[in-house]
Amino acid sequence: MRFPTMKSPFHCCAAIACGLLSASCDRLGEREAITESREISTHAAKPNIDIPSATRFFDDAKNEAQQERPDFRSLLTWTVPDGWSENTTPDPMGMRLLDLRFGPNKEGECYISLMPGSAGGLEANVNRWRSQMGQPAYTPDELSKLPKKPFFNREATFVAFDGDFKGFGADTAKTGYRMLGLIHSTEQATIFVKLTGPKALVEQNNAAFDTFCQSIKPNLPKE
Repeated sequence: MRFPTMKSPFHCCAAIACGLLSASCDRLGEREAITESREISTHAAKPNIDIPSATRFFDDAKNEAQQERPDFRSLLTWTVPDGWSENTTPDPMGMRLLDLRFGPNKEGECYISLMPGSAGGLEANVNRWRSQMGQPAYTPDELSKLPKKPFFNREATFVAFDGDFKGFGADTAKTGYRMLGLIHSTEQATIFVKLTGPKALVEQNNAAFDTFCQSIKPNLPKE
């Protein structure tokens, strides 16, 4: 899968920005001689030097700051499994496109993250998850043998391991947990689907996790 087919504003803007930056950088060392000059007409209005630059330039800085950030949620569609519900507490890291909860006390969680580029690579991300579960890092050989699951009409790396889960910023680990994860990475973007919860609860939701992952699709624009 190649994410540019999604026609996302992120990739379009990034491509344009890179092109502009490259062109600008190439010209930094150039010098051009001034060969022409002209006199300002006596009928032209004189500029008011007391007006702030933001006003003179149509308050571009303010307008730019107020522009909405790209809505990355709009790049994907999905179906929430029965019994699962979206967590309404904002993600302090701003990394989760969708944050779901399940279980009697909503102790299970599953989320989607979408990041540009390879996001550090498969090895770094899988072993970061291993560390969160109190497990040693996989060797390159173990990584190469991880199973694959269909995702986005391609294959994604699937992981499942048990341990004591200590999420980001947590003071103590939660014992007897299981983690399921799916990672699909290209040069353009990486998508993560990660589920954690008490082992018995996760086992009860294995099928729901697979169904949920299969429901995640690119939100292609209508022609």
